[in-house]
Amino acid sequence: MAKSLYIHIPFCDQICSYCDFPKIFTKTQDTEAYLDALITEIGIYEKNVGFEKIQTLYFGGGTPTILSVQQFDKLFAYLQSVIDFNKLIEVSIEANPESLNHDEKIDCLIRSGVTRVSIGVQTFQENLLKILQRNHTNKDTLEVINKLSTKNVEINVDMIYAIPTQTLTQLVDDLNALVSMPVTHISAYSLILEEHTKFHINYMNDTLKLLDNDLEATMFEMVIDKLSTSGFEHYEISNFTRGKRSYHNETYWKNEPYIAVGLGAHGQLIDQNQKMIRYENTRSINAYKKALIQRDLPILNSRTLTTLDSIEESMFLGLRLMEGIDLMRLSTKYQKDIYEFYREKIDKLITLDYVSLEAQVLRLTRKGLMMANNVFEEFLL
Repeated sequence: MAKSLYIHIPFCDQICSYCDFPKIFTKTQDTEAYLDALITEIGIYEKNVGFEKIQTLYFGGGTPTILSVQQFDKLFAYLQSVIDFNKLIEVSIEANPESLNHDEKIDCLIRSGVTRVSIGVQTFQENLLKILQRNHTNKDTLEVINKLSTKNVEINVDMIYAIPTQTLTQLVDDLNALVSMPVTHISAYSLILEEHTKFHINYMNDTLKLLDNDLEATMFEMVIDKLSTSGFEHYEISNFTRGKRSYHNETYWKNEPYIAVGLGAHGQLIDQNQKMIRYENTRSINAYKKALIQRDLPILNSRTLTTLDSIEESMFLGLRLMEGIDLMRLSTKYQKDIYEFYREKIDKLITLDYVSLEAQVLRLTRKGLMMANNVFEEFLL
């Protein structure tokens, strides 16, 4: 039974240049109708799957904090009627600085049970914020972080590096600003060029130049070194913590089942035959609402994962964690000797000094961190 529930709120006031998550302009949509559909979908899963084991909630987007206080009150009132919040160990919500800079909304989230706020800062450089088409300023960011620091809540900051035109000096300035703030967790991602984004269109039209791979690798090393020497534990390729890890995201990295609801959401659940079922919701807002008016799940497609599918995903997801993969535990789980299955590839990666293997625990080396995508490709079947 799933221990995690992901809830997607797709609305945005501004569409960022790099983002490919399911999203729609707030001004063109009836957010109340979406909320009603979302609650209906949650109810279907509560009835057919059950929420007795739920330990983490995660509100992602889009920009979840675009919802009004009244809409949050409505959504949380329903969630608290079907989930025992006393059993939850983490309730996370994503936020953009400009959409959370209100005391009333912050107080609403805290009293509703939110324990962790993930703020999409991306950079403190105003010129780079414009390139990313972010809708906030540094003033917004500082005000929100300062307000949240007075509450009993974990604060995560999302950062992006290798932004077009970004310099090493700008990255140093971002990192110095970060470590001086009262944040408890940092997610630092290199810019990824996603299809169907403005960045991708501009790149294909030769109007956008990306940073070269060597500079991106140097930036990654700078991120690791600065955060690690500033009291942050580097526990996942892109994630660092001063205290608490992201329990919800560990569900993904450990390839465990989770329920996902909302427009374009992806989830995976174990069926009666102990097979993992992967499903994807429609990205059409009209199809989503229409299905749920009829009390049908808005699933666009689903498939049953084979044992080999699950082994493959457990390998490249698990290697994202700095603690690595316990091959004995994985062998027991899948009734297959994982080391023997991947012996040739593991030995090759050890020779390249991309991974280490000690006491049957396989993990990336520092060199392997820099070549992580190449390492992951070795485990694709």
